[in-house]
Amino acid sequence: MCFAIDQIEGRVLIRFRAEEIQDKNNRFDTKKLIPTSFLIAAFLICTSTSQSYAQTAQNAPGSETSKYPNLLDGTLSVEGDLEDDEVPKASWFRFDTTLTPWLEFKQNLQQNYGISIGGSYGILWQNYSQSFVGEENAVGGKFTLNVAAQILNRGQADALTFDMAIEDRRPLGTDQPPLWAGFEAGSITATAATWGEFDLGVTQAYLRQNLFDGRFQYAVGKIFAPNFINAYPFFDDNRQFFNQNFTTSPTIPVPLRGFGLVGALYPTDNNLYVSGGMYTPYSSDTGWTIDSFFEKNDYFYNLEVGWSGLAGTGTPIQARGPMDANNFHVTAWYRDPLEDGSPEAYGVAFNANYTVGENTMLFARGGLSEGWLINRNIAVGFGYRPTRAPSDLFGVALGWANPTNDLLPDQFTAEAFYRFQVTPQLAVTPDVQLIVDPSLDPTEDYLWALGMRARIAF
Repeated sequence: MCFAIDQIEGRVLIRFRAEEIQDKNNRFDTKKLIPTSFLIAAFLICTSTSQSYAQTAQNAPGSETSKYPNLLDGTLSVEGDLEDDEVPKASWFRFDTTLTPWLEFKQNLQQNYGISIGGSYGILWQNYSQSFVGEENAVGGKFTLNVAAQILNRGQADALTFDMAIEDRRPLGTDQPPLWAGFEAGSITATAATWGEFDLGVTQAYLRQNLFDGRFQYAVGKIFAPNFINAYPFFDDNRQFFNQNFTTSPTIPVPLRGFGLVGALYPTDNNLYVSGGMYTPYSSDTGWTIDSFFEKNDYFYNLEVGWSGLAGTGTPIQARGPMDANNFHVTAWYRDPLEDGSPEAYGVAFNANYTVGENTMLFARGGLSEGWLINRNIAVGFGYRPTRAPSDLFGVALGWANPTNDLLPDQFTAEAFYRFQVTPQLAVTPDVQLIVDPSLDPTEDYLWALGMRARIAF
């Protein structure tokens, strides 16, 4: 099995950063938090899955696959999250679990009715060596429920599918979620990019389809734009790196959740692909935003040209970015001026990731922009999958970010993490970040951010 498929434990929906900073004072009552007893119960019953179910899931029949891998289902998409959580995982411990009937029910529902369901709950804690507001600790929680239904051509490679995600995220027992607390500690790139806050609601709802043996692919509806813009295998801070410099692209003011349309095309047989999209820049976590798309003449556009190491191989995957072991692409983007006075913005970004042997992936990424908060960045690093624990992942990265404001210093970031796949459904990830010359706190020479993340899939 190729490295990029195994090294990603699942696909949940991430969010971008800069626009998620809005409505900061819209606090959540901690009394509304998911009860602790529920979390404890979920932990106990989800701590593993039996060998027999893993073998069943591995051999379960699915939809027909096309010759060309799907460019439009990354780890932040509904289908990507669902399918990757079903991939059997090798872990250090295995026990029988009462979840086996539930997992078998999900499998039968998909096989017999073309409906896939699944979800996850995650908790992330971070500690900062200093903070503007005295918040040295922050804890955040994420709930995600994904549903995908094939409504036409069920079981075929050209099935028309409706995907929906329902999500909730909030601070747990602290005043700030990790997203805000990282900025208030002084980092110009988020130290936990998608661990913000919003109430339970529908965050994605769209139609998607692959045509002509997968050579043309499209999605339309309320989508999560970062899933389609300069994605790569380690861009999910639910499973890999925490810091924004190593997840998405800090030089791109990509919209979050909103109405848009995106397409991808393989014009030749030599692994070349072209993708692009048009999105409303007026994102809403749980609103529909279809009115903004059709009534306001402001948009965000992107065009990507790249080479995919999986194109034309017939590899049965559902994502180019998170799954493509070898990928090289360039992304150009443009955003119209906004109603709030934000100027037009434009730029270019690149990505190169390459697998060495079966267990190591190297990457280099960067971007240039005009009209945005960060106008240049570079990131390099690697991910390593231990041979004896192929679902574990060790990652190290170094990054540089240059703020647009000349009064702010350049920021340098180093990060290391180890994702320990305790059981097939539970992963625990310790993480450490060293931020040198934090741009939002020029009085400090460095900032430490220590973190621990746990995620349960069901």
